[in-house]
Amino acid sequence: MASNPRNESSQYTGGAGQALSPVQERNHRKSDRVFLTLPIRVSGVRGQGKDFSEEGQTIDISRQGATIKVDRDLFAGEIIKIERLDGVGKKATARVVGRIAGGPEGYVFGVTMLDAAIVNPLGVVFPTVVGMHKAVLRALLRCVVCDRTEVSYLNEFEADLFLHHHYISRICENCGGWTTWNRPHGRRSTGSAAVPPGTQNRRSHDRIQVEAVGCVRHPARGNEVVVVRELALGGLSFYSATQYPEGSRVEIAVPYSSKAPNIYAPARIVSSRNRAGEGLLEYECGAVYLE
Repeated sequence: MASNPRNESSQYTGGAGQALSPVQERNHRKSDRVFLTLPIRVSGVRGQGKDFSEEGQTIDISRQGATIKVDRDLFAGEIIKIERLDGVGKKATARVVGRIAGGPEGYVFGVTMLDAAIVNPLGVVFPTVVGMHKAVLRALLRCVVCDRTEVSYLNEFEADLFLHHHYISRICENCGGWTTWNRPHGRRSTGSAAVPPGTQNRRSHDRIQVEAVGCVRHPARGNEVVVVRELALGGLSFYSATQYPEGSRVEIAVPYSSKAPNIYAPARIVSSRNRAGEGLLEYECGAVYLE
């Protein structure tokens, strides 16, 4: 039921089995992380007033910063400018937190955005955290009318519709009214299992019983694709081939797709039950999101 995916993390960790670096952990603890590849230009000034400009890409972004990959080596504490090459977003000032990895395919760095006045410098809207406690699902959605891309916290009703239909209707601030939203790049969501015709996800007591695909990232055990069985306010439960110790911290993306941007939210494992007594070689785990 579970396997280790070849997904976005393998670009810079050297494989799903390696731990996340301390720089990554420090750089993204204050908001959800969106794994999204965006073309960028990094520029700055070195000693003796020499300017440099280098093209690269993002690996993931958050409200406060990003993980980027460029061919040029940067230094911890260095101030740089970052802008998207496709013209979306605005040029922003950032500080290099540190280098995560380096090799023939480029260098990977964690950066922190410094321009507080620029709300979404990389063109992805991060809403305030006020509505997070009402969310049972987090997804990166795109307005099909104006192309606004936004991290969305979906409540029980919205999450049920999204997992069933792969799109929802919601208010777009750019359009000034109700529009249709789906996952970016026009790709149909592959993050949930197919729902048989004539059936719906079952809802009761602020919980949604589903069969959705998720991905769990553990600092030491790497990435694992899991089957999410239930969504609730502030947490979820899933089936896994791995036993996660109670109290351990992970990051979870649901819905998960290898072909679309995914949002990883920090969470803590609160239960882990061996289902061997039921004749199944797997564990039923419960997790709560960390705000």
